[in-house]
Amino acid sequence: AYWRKVLEGRQRRHGMKVIVVERDPMYSRASTVLSAGGIRQQFSLRENIQMSRFSASFLRDINEYLGVPNEPPIDIQFQPSGYLFLASPQNAAALEATVRLQRDEGAQVTLLSPTQLKEKFPWINTEDVAVASYGLEDEGWFDPWTLLNAFRRKAMSLGVQSYSGEVRAFVISANYMTPPAPSSARIKYVHVYMPDSLEYQPVACAIVVNAAGAWAGKLLEVEGLPKGLCRPLLPIQPRKRYIFTWHCPNGPGLSCPFLVDTSGAYFRRDGFAGNYLGGMSPSEEEEPDPSDLSVDHNYFQEQVWPRLARRVPAFESLRVQGSWAGYYDYNTFDQNGVLGPHPRLENLFLAAGFSGHGLQHAPAAGRAVAELVIKGHYETLDLRRLGWDRLVDGEPLQEHGVV
Repeated sequence: AYWRKVLEGRQRRHGMKVIVVERDPMYSRASTVLSAGGIRQQFSLRENIQMSRFSASFLRDINEYLGVPNEPPIDIQFQPSGYLFLASPQNAAALEATVRLQRDEGAQVTLLSPTQLKEKFPWINTEDVAVASYGLEDEGWFDPWTLLNAFRRKAMSLGVQSYSGEVRAFVISANYMTPPAPSSARIKYVHVYMPDSLEYQPVACAIVVNAAGAWAGKLLEVEGLPKGLCRPLLPIQPRKRYIFTWHCPNGPGLSCPFLVDTSGAYFRRDGFAGNYLGGMSPSEEEEPDPSDLSVDHNYFQEQVWPRLARRVPAFESLRVQGSWAGYYDYNTFDQNGVLGPHPRLENLFLAAGFSGHGLQHAPAAGRAVAELVIKGHYETLDLRRLGWDRLVDGEPLQEHGVV
């Protein structure tokens, strides 16, 4: 919504009205505010690296983009401590190849041998580590709520309207009661249901952007969209992920990076004074029930803690302080975002399925979709490979850096 208004430029007063429909206006279940808040350049897919580089530049100059006159400057509390990926002997060659790609795209990433790793981070147990990659710039973490609120305030200052409600139905242009069914259609109205009410408001629309995150797939299954037009189904599901916080007075100091272990467990520093947060994505067979955001505390004790303590011996005596759960908008096809126009619904655009890296790619993805809507093509980044075609063709773009 922000980029849509920015790219209108001088024609803003006569431009399109932009409405954001949000069913959770307090963002209590929003993936953004429940995330670990990281940003990294270390991806294995070229498009993801490019989006990270764009977003890093955006965050560096955030007040030039999102600053609102007569309001305090934005401070996202960025911590430039970098990501540290550890690779086992079996995965060493793949990590080294990925780093070459990252460097080709301009990312500043270095490779560390076990000896170099131990010298730089003496608190790490380097057993079974063959090589590590470490981001030297434009990597770290920040406060997600501050970024979300800054986008919202700036968008509304530009004329974007925000409504509390839930989209539960669409009205399209074609009559599907009469065969043969057409191969495409346009969305004419969106039915927005009011909170705690059976009433709905039909909203006429020229363009619809589905940015519903973990629920983007479900949104294309609501009333009014014939199944024939929505094939293949959008392979995006809510996946619940836990984040735990703990205290360890003898743990890594201020130079602590965002560490991703060979086992898949991760952690980073959380402020100062020996506080940390982290977690680990479960295997497909152990996926928790996503129907609520309850936390399985045994998961930390049985799965996460042993891996962390093995890598950082000081964590053997940590004390758990808290936990929460949030959603990944998980693309089961290839764990990458789906961006761009829907192949059969002519005025529907997609921006979802980022599988855990949506927060850091939001500035780039938002601009990309706005460029498609306004200009009909990508200008800043060429993200055509992230479009719907790969779903139809059955050709996944695998990202090996999903945490």
